Amino acid sequence: MVRWEISLFGFGGQGIIRGGQILGEAAVLEGKDAALTVAYGPEQVGGWSRADVVISDEPIDFPLIIKPDILIVMSQEGLNRSLNEGRVPKKLLIYDSELVDASKVKGIKMAGFPATKVAEQLGSRLVANVMMLGVLSEITKIVKQESILNVIRRKFPRALELNERAFMEGVRYAKESGVIV
Repeated sequence: MVRWEISLFGFGGQGIIRGGQILGEAAVLEGKDAALTVAYGPEQVGGWSRADVVISDEPIDFPLIIKPDILIVMSQEGLNRSLNEGRVPKKLLIYDSELVDASKVKGIKMAGFPATKVAEQLGSRLVANVMMLGVLSEITKIVKQESILNVIRRKFPRALELNERAFMEGVRYAKESGVIV
């Protein structure tokens, strides 16, 4: 059985939960099982936000994540909160290098990428989450890139070109980083 546990962590408005939904739906398109749980702070905007995605090639008997295989963080609070909760990733940390100082994390593979900055250069910081999914898909191959793009095409027809460019920018960065899990 292959089971991946992925946590996405940031703050409200970064598309953390939407990123988890996209990832889970892409896995289902490939015939895998996926479970999504979300948690967020009480603030309407700007509070912390987390999406936990479990992907498996067999039925998922326990959909919660205690310690993720992969952690994607897009805010310093997201990383700090994860570390304080003992949710240090087992295999890989992907983080927004402009917003997160990951220097305290040791012993795992890491890929830092200025997702928000690059997303702004593309035209909207709102696609930074999609960029991180591009990084994840290239480094891990957990879900095929085409599956993620198919979900994006269905969910964002009006902003399709921007989201596709953001995703491919994440893939490009991941290829250049040389990180493989």
